[in-house]
Amino acid sequence: MKRISEEQIPKRIRKMRLERSMTQKDLADAIGVTKGYISRIENSDTAPPVGKLLALAQAMHIEVDAFFGAENPEVCLTVTRSDKRPVVASDRHSLAKYEHLALNFPNRAFEAYVIKAPKNSKVSQHMQHKGQELLYVLKGSITFNVDGTSYDLEEGDALYFDSSYPHFANNLSGEEIELLIVVYSGSATDG
Repeated sequence: MKRISEEQIPKRIRKMRLERSMTQKDLADAIGVTKGYISRIENSDTAPPVGKLLALAQAMHIEVDAFFGAENPEVCLTVTRSDKRPVVASDRHSLAKYEHLALNFPNRAFEAYVIKAPKNSKVSQHMQHKGQELLYVLKGSITFNVDGTSYDLEEGDALYFDSSYPHFANNLSGEEIELLIVVYSGSATDG
């Protein structure tokens, strides 16, 4: 299966929007951002944050896989080696990298990522999207905010929450962090 690089994802978003005869304003209104934000996404050389990718996929009535070029219906399992995880999104402000753990598996019921962020990084924007999330701290410590309430989490701690509420993380620990994030947002195949 051919996978596309991160810098190709914004072009894929634009192509899929146009295939659905959606204007930038239509898409912006559907996910609650400005038309200018959609334009910046489509003209960027990096993928938007994962929360926005999920929202874009929902607004276009597609699986998030479509942005990554992951299509192979014969697959019944996938192995992703630690040194071969594809970086599917990054946050320029926090320098966080989102490594997908099962990109090659078609019609996933959820998305799983390892997020790595350098010390003292702050997430600049709140995420909010349909579904639920599980966050597990693999390394370091973070402050995670859900709907205006902050939770200090250390290595081994987990947080499960309704991701339709605004949420964001700050790494103020002075060390690199690694998080396991599992996102369920429903799919087009849910009955």
